[in-house]
Amino acid sequence: MRLIVLLLAPLVLIAQEIKVYAIVTGKVIKVHVKEGDRVKKGQILMEIDPSLYIAEKRRLLGRKAEIKARLWKAERDYRRLRELFERDLLAETRLEDQKIRYDTLKAQMDQVEGELMRIETLIGYTKIYAPVDGIVKRILAPEGSYVNGRLQPQVVILISR
Repeated sequence: MRLIVLLLAPLVLIAQEIKVYAIVTGKVIKVHVKEGDRVKKGQILMEIDPSLYIAEKRRLLGRKAEIKARLWKAERDYRRLRELFERDLLAETRLEDQKIRYDTLKAQMDQVEGELMRIETLIGYTKIYAPVDGIVKRILAPEGSYVNGRLQPQVVILISR
């Protein structure tokens, strides 16, 4: 009979440094944690002023309203011209020109709506949350500092696990 002995190495947890990034531009208006604080995943860490993005959203909403009005008129004109064309009272090129105007405005509306979605996403990124449970090791962007994560994501907080 043989005796088998297993030697188990003690379980060692290796501290891991997690970098928390800002991917927007603006002034840090609130840091909700201090160095040494324990944080839970999903806890708010910091807020960046969303004013630049809110202003851009308002501009885009104005542009969307303008395009919507022009699109309504272009569609109405297209329907009228199509009726005239179907009764042989209008040249086909005139109808095609109006269809191009309408399609162009629809494409512009799609672009504005896409930009609005992008801006909404960026507004959401002005609040930075803990990606993991851990301890705040270092705050690299204190209140009042300016971050420019648009050019390259900027590390703002280090959390150790």
